[in-house]
Amino acid sequence: MRREFSPKVMVAAFERAAGHCESCRAKLTVGKFHYDHVIPDALGGSPTLENCAVLCTACHGLKTRTQDVPAIAKAKRQRAKHIGAKRTASFRKPPGARFDWKQGRYVIGKETA
Repeated sequence: MRREFSPKVMVAAFERAAGHCESCRAKLTVGKFHYDHVIPDALGGSPTLENCAVLCTACHGLKTRTQDVPAIAKAKRQRAKHIGAKRTASFRKPPGARFDWKQGRYVIGKETA
């Protein structure tokens, strides 16, 4: 379960940021900023002031898409592999099939469709 920042931490983080995004320094407006876990909660980040950053919505979305989501997915894959519960391949080549580059798909035998 995700642990959110307490109101006390949010106030302290906003005061520390002085009304500006802590990434791009853009001026923050009401409803256009987020409190971000520097180390994602899913990776063990705690809801403390040291782990809280005040980011504009653009910077928060960029960080989430490019850093947090891939890191969390990798951690989940590693955890699953470690306990022997890794996913099976989603696609397997049919037995006896070859890839036909003209058709862009696998074909079995002399199929010409």
